[in-house]
Amino acid sequence: MKLNCNVIKDLLPLYADQICSEESRGLVEEHLTDCQDCSALLRQMKNEEVENSLETETVDVIHRQANFFKRKSAVIGSAIAGIFMIPVLVCLIVNLATGAALDWFFIVLASLLVASSLSIVPLMMPDHKVLWTLGTFTASLFLLFGVICLYTQGTWFFLVSAAVLFGLSVCFLPFAVYEQPLKSLLGQYKGLTVMVIDTFLYFLMMFVIGAYVEIPAFWHLAPKISFPCLLLAWFVFLLIRYVNCNGFLKAGVCTTLIGVYGFFANYLINRWIGVERSIPAFKPFIWNVETVDGNIRWLALIGCCAAGIILLFRGIVGGTKEK
Repeated sequence: MKLNCNVIKDLLPLYADQICSEESRGLVEEHLTDCQDCSALLRQMKNEEVENSLETETVDVIHRQANFFKRKSAVIGSAIAGIFMIPVLVCLIVNLATGAALDWFFIVLASLLVASSLSIVPLMMPDHKVLWTLGTFTASLFLLFGVICLYTQGTWFFLVSAAVLFGLSVCFLPFAVYEQPLKSLLGQYKGLTVMVIDTFLYFLMMFVIGAYVEIPAFWHLAPKISFPCLLLAWFVFLLIRYVNCNGFLKAGVCTTLIGVYGFFANYLINRWIGVERSIPAFKPFIWNVETVDGNIRWLALIGCCAAGIILLFRGIVGGTKEK
C-alpha cells in the first residue's frame, strides 16, 4: 500500500491537470476510493490551483482597471489642457489685434502653467504623481515670479523665490521623501535629509534677505535671533528620531522645552542683542493692553509644563510596567 501511495502521489499532478493516460486515470481513481490520504492531497492540490487562478485573475483585473483609469485620466487631462488653451488664445488674439505688447500675455500664460501643474500633471503622469506635481508646481511658480518681476522691472525675484522655496520645503518635503524613488534612495535618512535641506534653505533665505535690504545691522541681529530657533528645532528632531526611549517621555520633554523656550525666548534674545527687557508679570485677574501679552505667555508656559509633566509621568509609569 505504501508503494502504491507513492506511485499515486507521483501521478496526482497529472491526474489533477487531466493530462494522464486512461490507464493511469483508472488506477488513480480506484486508489482514491480507498485511500483518504491521497484523496486529501488531491483536494489540497485543487484548492491551491483555485487560489492561484483567483490570484492571477485578481492581478489581471487590477492591471486592467489601472490601465483604464490611466487612459481616463489622460483623456480628462487632455480635455482640461484644451480648456486652458482657450484663454491663452484669447489673450494672444487680443494682444495682436490691439498692437499691445505681449508682457501681460506671458503673465497669463505663466499663471495657467501654475494651475496646470496642480490639475493636469496629476492626471497625466502615470507614476510618481506627487513628485511630478510638486516639481512642476515649483518650477511654474518661479516662472510666474520671473515674468512678473521682468514686467514690473522689479529686483525682488530672488528674495521672493528664496522665501517661497523655504516655505514649500517645510510644508511638502516631508511628504515628498516618502514617495518612490526618494524613499528607496534615502532609506533611514529621510528625516535627516529634510532637516538638512530645510536648514540650508533657511540660511539661503536669510542671506538673500540680508543682501536685499542692505542694512548692516541685519547681519548682527539675524544670526542671534535665528540660532536659538534652529537649535531648538534640531534638538527636538534628534530627540524624537534617534533617542531610544518611551514616546511619552519624548513628548513630555519636547512639550516642556517648547513651553519654556516660548516664554523666555523674547527675553533672552533681547538680552543677547543688547536690549533691556524684563520678564512680564503674571496678572491673571487684570486683562488690558499692558498685561494681555504677559498673561498669555504665562498661561502658555503653565499649560505646556503641566502637559509635559503629565506625559513624563505617563512615560515613567509605562516604562516601569513594561519592565
